[in-house]
Amino acid sequence: MPSAEDRLARLEEQNYFQEQVLAELNQALTRQQFQLDEMEKRLMVAEERINALLPLLEEGGKNTAPPHYGTCI
Repeated sequence: MPSAEDRLARLEEQNYFQEQVLAELNQALTRQQFQLDEMEKRLMVAEERINALLPLLEEGGKNTAPPHYGTCI
């Protein structure tokens, strides 16, 4: 049977390695959250662009002259 000192040393080792793993997991989670935030921003921009184009699709994509064509002499 291991002595109390051996058991304590083993517990301290386990604690040390668990703290390292927790720190690594925290870093990974922080990176993933940053990536998720960036992807949400990009998705919002894409949705805004799509919503801006929806009226054109509803019109059937008619080709119309740009407004400045009417001002040419």
